[in-house]
Amino acid sequence: MSYYQQRNRHRLSIGQDGNALTLLIAINLIVFVILAFVKVIYYFSKADEGLGLFYNNFFYWLTLPADLNKFISRPWTLISYMFVHDTQNVWHILGNMLWLWAFGYILQDLTGNRKIIPIFLYGALAGAFAYMLAFNLVPPLKEKLPVAEMCGASAGIMAIAIATTTIAPNYRIFTMINGGIPIWVITVLYLIID
Repeated sequence: MSYYQQRNRHRLSIGQDGNALTLLIAINLIVFVILAFVKVIYYFSKADEGLGLFYNNFFYWLTLPADLNKFISRPWTLISYMFVHDTQNVWHILGNMLWLWAFGYILQDLTGNRKIIPIFLYGALAGAFAYMLAFNLVPPLKEKLPVAEMCGASAGIMAIAIATTTIAPNYRIFTMINGGIPIWVITVLYLIID
């Protein structure tokens, strides 16, 4: 392998083959744009009533219900919810994608391209089961069970953040500031914010 190839071997780019991080971000953004497009179609078809129809007839069929009876009638939501973000809140998807990129870049740099997607999927599945268990077992949450719906990639991103911190707890970012900030501090900050 030439010097140039060795030097740039770990650099990640959008065009790199097998870049799982870019794939995850692209899937989330493409789904978001498709949902926004469908929402616009619903809106122009029936104005304000169309937005209600969009959420009732389309969006809620992709989000994860906390109610087990609803979940049984739409089991695909166990996978679809982790890629669906509400189009009313652009900050939700932007924040999620920034955190995914930050932790995913470090994890992918440390472990390669093969680990990030399984960690994301297993973390999102664990988050879904914890969500449903909480709403079905915790008494104050049971009151909201019929209307509770979950969407977004936060659980999968949290799994990536925790995996990154577990693999390299002393990994430092912003090394020009007093030797850098340990990744575990950033993970705790993310836990508090999320």
